[in-house]
Amino acid sequence: MGEQANINSIIDGHAGELVALYSRGRPTTYDTLRQQVAAARGGLIERGLDAGDRVALLCGNNRQFVVSYLATVGIGAVAVPLNPSSPANELERELGAAGVVAVVVDATAASVWRRLDASSLADIRLVIGPDSASGTTVGDDAVPFDALIAAEPAPTSDVDADQLAVLIFTSGTAGSPKAAMLSHRNLLSNIEQARSSGDRFSSDDVVYAVLPLFHIFGLNVVLSAALAEGATVVLVQRFDPATAIESIRARKITVMPGVPTMWVAMSQLENVPDDAFHGVRLALSGAARLPVETAESMRSRFGLSISEGYGLTEASPVVTGSAGHEPRFGSIGKVLDGVDVKLV
Repeated sequence: MGEQANINSIIDGHAGELVALYSRGRPTTYDTLRQQVAAARGGLIERGLDAGDRVALLCGNNRQFVVSYLATVGIGAVAVPLNPSSPANELERELGAAGVVAVVVDATAASVWRRLDASSLADIRLVIGPDSASGTTVGDDAVPFDALIAAEPAPTSDVDADQLAVLIFTSGTAGSPKAAMLSHRNLLSNIEQARSSGDRFSSDDVVYAVLPLFHIFGLNVVLSAALAEGATVVLVQRFDPATAIESIRARKITVMPGVPTMWVAMSQLENVPDDAFHGVRLALSGAARLPVETAESMRSRFGLSISEGYGLTEASPVVTGSAGHEPRFGSIGKVLDGVDVKLV
């Protein structure tokens, strides 16, 4: 048997009283998160799921996504994060392509789920819906999320490090989005590589998580890397520049990952105090080139240096980064340890 490793283990070993998540303004400590993930593992097994089964996550950035993701990989099943705002026909195609047998649907995705063609869902044998208290239903046979996390807890499954953990769709190639296959080792290795590059989070950090968790940047660079260090993750459903700046101050955000459109929008806001980003020690930008004028504006107005990087979904995803080095406008930094890059 090969080396054992499970990405689920990133939440282990941290002080239980530390806040792991803020979701819809409500805190979840690491103790509570571990308890809910263990119960969800038990709930999935109790309902017939096994290692290798594909579980779609049709959720926004919230606690239901996080618990469901960690529980899925924790039993050796394969998480398939999907964009809840995708058209119904696209979701039908992706569910079929990934061989999904179970789906977790939160309240934000309930309406699109109900629009899917029932004939395309013939292989799906389990649907987990929103909390029963939400008043939102996704079908008569759906299991409410609160019932899932009330099950008898189950331990994390031992899996081979090279076992498939995530299928995540990417449009990095021509044609329809295709699912990249990422193992537990892939995901854990990239977290470790980012640590060595200067992107390392700490248990004192508060991380702003508005990048969608169905995207590898949000899933592994933001969520998993933060939880691996015992940091606090502030989950945000959608980006609004003015609200983001208010949240940075209110939640004492120290790490701000973003994409260029976010930084452009914030740089163009008027009547923002000079110290709006005073507590942010690490600002990251990826997924596309950051305009030099935006980087210059953020530095001159707020004293904030933004570190750019480069990655791709298939690499889990970070390949280069400039955090830990003096940022240079237009540079994507240095290649991470353990990564080879060839220019062709």
